[in-house]
Amino acid sequence: MFPSYQTLSVAAWVLGALVASPLRAADRPNVIFILADDLGWGDLGYAGHPYVRTPQIDRLAAGGTVVSNFYVNSTVCSPSRAAFMTGRYPARLGFHHITSSLEVNKRRQVADWLDPDITTVADVFKQAGYATAHFGKWHLGKYGASPKPEAYGFDVSAVQSGPGETLGRYHDNDPGAQAKAPEDPQSRLTQYTFDAGLDFIRSHRQQPFYLNLWSPLPHAPLRLTPAQREPYKDLAPKPEDPAFARWMRDYMKSAPQLAEQMRMYLAAVTEVDHQVGRLLQALQELGLDDRTLVIFSSDNGPEDFYIGNAANAGMGSPGPFRGRKRSIYEGGTRVPFIARWPGHIPAGRVDRETLLSGIDFLPTVAALAGIHHADRELDGEDLSAALRGAVVHRKRPLFWEWFFEVVGNRDYLPPPLAVRDESWKFYTDYAGGAVELYDLKQDPAETRNVAAQNPVVVAQLNPAVLAWVKTLPPAEYRDAVAKGADRMKLLDIRKPTDREP
Repeated sequence: MFPSYQTLSVAAWVLGALVASPLRAADRPNVIFILADDLGWGDLGYAGHPYVRTPQIDRLAAGGTVVSNFYVNSTVCSPSRAAFMTGRYPARLGFHHITSSLEVNKRRQVADWLDPDITTVADVFKQAGYATAHFGKWHLGKYGASPKPEAYGFDVSAVQSGPGETLGRYHDNDPGAQAKAPEDPQSRLTQYTFDAGLDFIRSHRQQPFYLNLWSPLPHAPLRLTPAQREPYKDLAPKPEDPAFARWMRDYMKSAPQLAEQMRMYLAAVTEVDHQVGRLLQALQELGLDDRTLVIFSSDNGPEDFYIGNAANAGMGSPGPFRGRKRSIYEGGTRVPFIARWPGHIPAGRVDRETLLSGIDFLPTVAALAGIHHADRELDGEDLSAALRGAVVHRKRPLFWEWFFEVVGNRDYLPPPLAVRDESWKFYTDYAGGAVELYDLKQDPAETRNVAAQNPVVVAQLNPAVLAWVKTLPPAEYRDAVAKGADRMKLLDIRKPTDREP
């Protein structure tokens, strides 16, 4: 078991000097971080999905290491992305929910944008001599005076759902898109994300670079072309397909238009796969394959079709896990993670032991690139040794807080706090009551609450997560829930102004 979180220093955030290792510039890897949007743990071919076609992502997995216990640090987009960027729990940054309009942010007590004074992964790499770029979805601030990605360490950017240069200019400059007018450019935003990324790679191939490619897909609403949907036009999904686990089978039984939704969703996933294939081919043609660390993941679990703007999608699979987006049960926070760097990260390996998360991204990729950062205290840990093939155990547990609603199945709504410690996943409320404990090695679907049978574990984890909450900045909604407010009435997510872009 981990020590109590009370024994850990989390209050001081001292930014130290960033020092590159004595590696020659030619030996330092390029880093490409591909982040899908609302992609479930079970949505890829290598994960056992019976219908999806993802040969390129499967090839990426075969050439690298898959971490099956990878977690994001929130159930929704903006907080999860903030954790990737900073190595800190999103609640420390004021990100309890997605960032939206200034009015909605005020009502939710959510930050309007990520604080540009906080050091980001892009800052770390830029100070180490890397060229840096962000292309694709942003969603770390959009309205008012939201800073552009360049304020966070990126040399160049083009974004969807954010300020500054937009991906739309790639549509304006694309004769093929113009010829197909009035085709909705939304259907090609992931292509434009990778178009921009490939342009950047070609123009920076002589120096090390750090590149975010954050796909807008498969986030709903999905607007795909007939050509993109063609591979699945005859698909007839079965609600009780034995390839799916219990929670997904139950979910599919309730789908209002299962076949249409599944075809549309899988077409979106395959579009992401196609763009990943373009990237891998370009790296090979440019002679950068062996010099580039490629990481692939998702920002949270799959969307639920009960959300109005997800009516034509919402067919992502959480694999065997309980819950979906907006739930801190496993299905909402456990997502795909692949890391490939030929000759440095083992190929064809599935790591089933390491607990890796979004807050670990910054220190881990920096260490893989030979960048050391002194006198810095982060929530995340350097777990680069695990990606190199070692068995590594975390020094600290992982924590979550979600005091807002979930949608759909009421079985997806746990208490507002959670902690993962070794094989245990524990949930509690702000009073330390309503406890739930699951042994994920024995019960990955979280169907058997064994809190009563394991009082010693509960006695260790309950005070640990409550102590962690005390290290977070105040939040009015947290206080309201602690006093008994109904979480399902705190926020009506179906209001148009609240919908995630």
